[in-house]
Amino acid sequence: MRKWIPTVLLLVVLGAGIIYAKSQNFFREQAPAARQLVQLTKEDIASFAITGKDGTTVELAQRDGKWSMSKPQPYPLNGYTIDNWLAAILDVKLGETVESSPKDVAKYGISATDDRIEIKTRKGDVHTFAFGETLPSGDAAYVLSDKKEVASVPIDTLSGLLLGTADFTDTTPFDWDDAKLSGIEWEGQKASWMLRSSGNSQAGDSASTSWTLNGKSIASDTATSLSQQIKNLASNQSLRKASELSKPVHRFTLSVSLDQDDSQLVYQGWTLADDPNTVWVVPPQSNWAYGLPVADVNRIEQNGHDQAQTKK
Repeated sequence: MRKWIPTVLLLVVLGAGIIYAKSQNFFREQAPAARQLVQLTKEDIASFAITGKDGTTVELAQRDGKWSMSKPQPYPLNGYTIDNWLAAILDVKLGETVESSPKDVAKYGISATDDRIEIKTRKGDVHTFAFGETLPSGDAAYVLSDKKEVASVPIDTLSGLLLGTADFTDTTPFDWDDAKLSGIEWEGQKASWMLRSSGNSQAGDSASTSWTLNGKSIASDTATSLSQQIKNLASNQSLRKASELSKPVHRFTLSVSLDQDDSQLVYQGWTLADDPNTVWVVPPQSNWAYGLPVADVNRIEQNGHDQAQTKK
């Protein structure tokens, strides 16, 4: 019996080792590392184009670190949207391969004309990604990468990737630094008012500035509120070339004074006979007109007037 003792002990040790190894996942197949949909950096990308379901394309290009829109029009850009889009597409994880070298991608709902992204690199390489139907699981969508393979991407990433022209366009016509603001003058059809700083502020500290509205003292937060209300106005339709406004009728002039170099920004608002519910705002030195609802313009105009009337 004694001669079996070493063998039994060996089996016990071996069994304990196997149990320990299983507990540490030594015998489990390791999941493959997640692949990136786009294996580039932000600096690698020279341009990108997005074609939506309606077949329209928006294209942006980078030159010397500055982005511009080349299609459909050279609209002013929203820098935050560009940064967010680049971060989003570089973060997308690609699922397992569904089919390599596919012959028929239509069965995945992938089209040659819509829901596509094309990226061009600084080296001249071109990468294409075409998105299709939702997988049966409901949490991912098919994607054709560089026409080489069909895989999947999380469905919740598509809303941040397949953006259109309006998403990338800066729709806010009014822009200035409130820390440098020294005055606002609104001259409108129905009311006019003048906001002025009387000084006594520290550099960059607008809260310590004394303000007057039509010559009457007001609280600094009232002045800031008037400024912010104007700056928050946004166009609710596509921008138009200012030169193409047909027979515009002047609606208001907004003059913004800044401390630095005693500079001034002048914005002009116009209405058109065939569109009385829109005021087209042309910022200083801009080729574009931003369409604002006439109700929003009236509210700003009247609010400044009412604030002046209530101050003693």
